[in-house]
Amino acid sequence: MGGLRAEVEAAGLGHLRFLIGNTSLPVPGAHVIGQIDGVWVTFLRDERGVVEELTFVEHPDERSAVTEFMSQMQNVARLKELRALLEAEDRRPPRGPRG
Repeated sequence: MGGLRAEVEAAGLGHLRFLIGNTSLPVPGAHVIGQIDGVWVTFLRDERGVVEELTFVEHPDERSAVTEFMSQMQNVARLKELRALLEAEDRRPPRGPRG
């Protein structure tokens, strides 16, 4: 776990909300990784800081939890990029007819 924060930063994902280790903190909108009763888990907290049950996954070991966590973080980063592109496109003035 010690190097995971550095791994997140090195992947360019440090701008996302995440929580490593302390699974009980209700950080709104954060991806979480840690252990609960000795079991590795990953999940997402919603905008209120509540666990989104459908995202709660138990993992057999730390490595699989880290792999899932990083995959989730990369997916969220890509979604944010796509949203930004769509918003930029929406702000563009309409194009006239070609010809």
